[in-house]
Amino acid sequence: MINKYIKKVNNKQTLENMRNLFTDIRFYMGKSVVDGLMGEAYVDDLESPQFGVLLVREYCFISGNIEKNILRDMLTSEFKDYKIIPDDRNKVIIEEIFQKDINILQRYSFYKEPKFNIEQLKDNIKKIKEPYKIIEINENIACKIRDNNFIRITDNYKERGIGCCCIIDENIIGVATSNIIYNEGIEVNIKVSEEYRRKGIASALASYLIIMCVDRNLKVSWDAANLNSVGLAKKLGFIYAGPYNIYTFNN
Repeated sequence: MINKYIKKVNNKQTLENMRNLFTDIRFYMGKSVVDGLMGEAYVDDLESPQFGVLLVREYCFISGNIEKNILRDMLTSEFKDYKIIPDDRNKVIIEEIFQKDINILQRYSFYKEPKFNIEQLKDNIKKIKEPYKIIEINENIACKIRDNNFIRITDNYKERGIGCCCIIDENIIGVATSNIIYNEGIEVNIKVSEEYRRKGIASALASYLIIMCVDRNLKVSWDAANLNSVGLAKKLGFIYAGPYNIYTFNN
């Protein structure tokens, strides 16, 4: 049951009307919702929204002019199981309202116009030698990745997914892939099995995926969950913007 203060968005015009509420770089993953490709959107008013909520994967983006009691009610009744990413105004209110009932974590954002050195990316790929092999992800491999819960990938992989994986003896040990998608590009999701880390595999996979996207005229976005991811992104050509807070509720 959705909160009485908000209405679900089910038309393109209202999504467009929401776009100006989510211009901050920390909301970029929510662009997939505004583009009408993933997730769900909610507003206070379908014609002239003053605040909006975007749900995509485990994230809940909140922005706009929301009364304190409405924000409290929404978060406790509907969105308490999400990772909450608010604008600056609502961030202050959330910390005031919930205090010890929330955990404050950080993610790290990057500007959306990276500066890639294609030759350097190719060199990163060349460092991967036998018995390791990098291959592009097809629909069968996508199913295997999904069935094994290796990493979260784009839902409709045949139509919208793009990525590569590293294999050894036919076993997948690393993946770099689209997860969240936008009209003009993708958000990178990358994982290497723990026992194969620090071998240059993550760098090679990310480089391979970037080149795939450049060749297809797709933009590549990176948003990091930890400082190791920040360091890798910088080496690849992504330009660091800074940290931002996300909030989760104590169980």
